Amino acid sequence: MGEKRRFMRFNVLMDAICRTGNSMRKLKINNFSREGLGVLSRECMNPGDQVEIEMSVPGDNMPVVFLGEVAWAMSPEADNQNYRGGVRFKDIKNSDRSRILGYIYQKWIMPAGVAQ
Repeated sequence: MGEKRRFMRFNVLMDAICRTGNSMRKLKINNFSREGLGVLSRECMNPGDQVEIEMSVPGDNMPVVFLGEVAWAMSPEADNQNYRGGVRFKDIKNSDRSRILGYIYQKWIMPAGVAQ
């Protein structure tokens, strides 16, 4: 069975805060694409949930805040405590998307440990 992804994914590991209604939780973002991101959470996420995510781009002092919708979620596997999920962008400024992708592209093109 092949992948159904339409856009290339870039692996990252970044901290974020997720707000759903009146609740707030910490997340780890583990990948980005043009349409959304993959997340790891200690708490269950439900497909269809509307979320607000706040994250910091390393080297940038302005937080990125955007709205999204949980597209899918999976329970933790036996050897892992994290729920996995995907969040589809619903409302993100083009400038914020560019800041995120600029950071990711820089990491992709210039991997850690390579002299600049």
